[in-house]
Amino acid sequence: MDRFLLRILISLLLIIFCSSPSFAQPKIFNSKVPVMPVEDIKAGMEGVAYTVIKGQKVVAFPVKVLSVLPSADLPHKLILIQAYGPVIEKTGGIAAGMSGSPVFINGKLVGAIGYGWHFSEHNKGLVTPISEMASIWNWPDRAVELKGPIKISIESSDEKKESNAKKAGNLSTPMTIYGLSDRGASGIGQKLNVSYSMLPGSFNVSSLPVNLNAKLIPGDAVSVLLAWGDVSVAATGTLTALSTDGRFLAFAHPFLNRGAVYYPVAKAWIHDVIPSLEAPFKIGTPTEIVGVVTQDRPQAIGGYLGKIPPAFDFSLSMKDKDTGKVVKKRFQFVNDPFLLSNLLDNILVGLWDNIWERKGEGTAKVDLEIEGGSLVDGWRRSNIFYSDKDLGKDMFSEAIDITKAIMLNPYYEINPFGVHIDVEVTQEPRILLIEGLTVPKEPLKPGEPFEITVKMRPFRGRAVEKKFVLNMPEDAVGTYEVVVRGGGIEEPSQESLLQGWRAITDLKELLRELDSMEANNELVVELRYDGSPNRAPWEAKAEEQDKRLLSEIKKEKMEKGLLKVYKSNYYVDGLLRKLVKVSGKQRNN
Repeated sequence: MDRFLLRILISLLLIIFCSSPSFAQPKIFNSKVPVMPVEDIKAGMEGVAYTVIKGQKVVAFPVKVLSVLPSADLPHKLILIQAYGPVIEKTGGIAAGMSGSPVFINGKLVGAIGYGWHFSEHNKGLVTPISEMASIWNWPDRAVELKGPIKISIESSDEKKESNAKKAGNLSTPMTIYGLSDRGASGIGQKLNVSYSMLPGSFNVSSLPVNLNAKLIPGDAVSVLLAWGDVSVAATGTLTALSTDGRFLAFAHPFLNRGAVYYPVAKAWIHDVIPSLEAPFKIGTPTEIVGVVTQDRPQAIGGYLGKIPPAFDFSLSMKDKDTGKVVKKRFQFVNDPFLLSNLLDNILVGLWDNIWERKGEGTAKVDLEIEGGSLVDGWRRSNIFYSDKDLGKDMFSEAIDITKAIMLNPYYEINPFGVHIDVEVTQEPRILLIEGLTVPKEPLKPGEPFEITVKMRPFRGRAVEKKFVLNMPEDAVGTYEVVVRGGGIEEPSQESLLQGWRAITDLKELLRELDSMEANNELVVELRYDGSPNRAPWEAKAEEQDKRLLSEIKKEKMEKGLLKVYKSNYYVDGLLRKLVKVSGKQRNN
């Protein structure tokens, strides 16, 4: 299957996958503590907010209500506050990471800090009312087994109110990234449109524990995880409220605004609050997984304590032939195939940069294994990649495309889903260049086997020759072309799919077409024969075109001796072609 078609297939799978989500029924949030409706809040009221600025100790700081602002967007109302006191003086104002810090007035929960302004006085911010935050539960969760009674207490209206008030920006949720190179982390930051900080190599979350009985309180620091293990991508914020059925609300604004989700949530350790002219921000890291985020909406995030979400499992192993170094890294990623499709290239390249400890030219043998669901024995592919500029960037492109195609297939959900990549690498250019092709000079007879010789040269090495025998079809008459090439060079396209003559109808068929893709380490030898002499394939009439899938065509050519594939331990480069003539009568059997 050609690479262009593979990308088309992935796009189609995305459309199909998006069209049929599975959801459970909506559940309304029931707060454990008394709440104050936003309609009862007036300018001049004083209250207290709770957050963590060091370690895991919740501290309080006073706030004063300045106004209540209507908004045409979600949230529909926001409470303008001013924070003050020793805590705010120490942090330099309301910091990123205080998102979700609960605000109480007269012992009643009014909402949580969620918005602020950059490059301004950092002691003013906007509070998302608790009724607005609780309205995220008007949306259903994705279908998942979540046990326990659900009570209804807080409701909110979806009525829109127009306003000319200037909307503040989200109080940014600081993201911490571990285990990736600078370019891997920066790519994630750009794609998610979030600020991030890199953690030092001594930090380790590969053994992040799970605590299903953790006790949390409003104001606790929490981290939402996208990846965890030897790669960690986590966003830090604050827990706002708990319900009687084990649910929680946090952040008071969206994380990624992806709706119904499955993100692990963990208790967090706050190392410090870093001053900044733009806005101060917390540096936090996860300590133990305590639950799952199931809603990521404009008003807040919310989920369940004591629940563990499903996740995708990844591993990347390296054997460096030059140094003898062997490294294996493993991590989990949230059960969001579309988010994973967007970030996987940055994760793999960023992880590779760190374990190879260099960037540049080299040759790599890449073994890909995908497992899970009905793939009892897994699905495997091996290929060799060479780059004279950036091996880490080039060698994962195929694995990423194949992973997307299988992960997003519209036929069968592979769950659990695991991807394992083993790489054997050297800085040496292991290239095999095709530099000669010898074919018979005399005319051939129909049905006659004939021998060709291919001359190949390893990089700066001595040339070698290899002989192949092809079969001339018994009905052949005229002039035909013999082609030798590296795998993937002028690879035949899936014309049946591109022209709409055929469709892939199940997972087994999809895997078979992926199996038929040529590899870079293959030397492909072919007699170009379409049953008609002296005519290029594109000159055939539409009704005469071969409407089979590529795997079917390839299988038949090999059975008839028209196609030979030689697998080498090199990246095979080059393409040569020569003509052979067929004359005389067909051979008598």
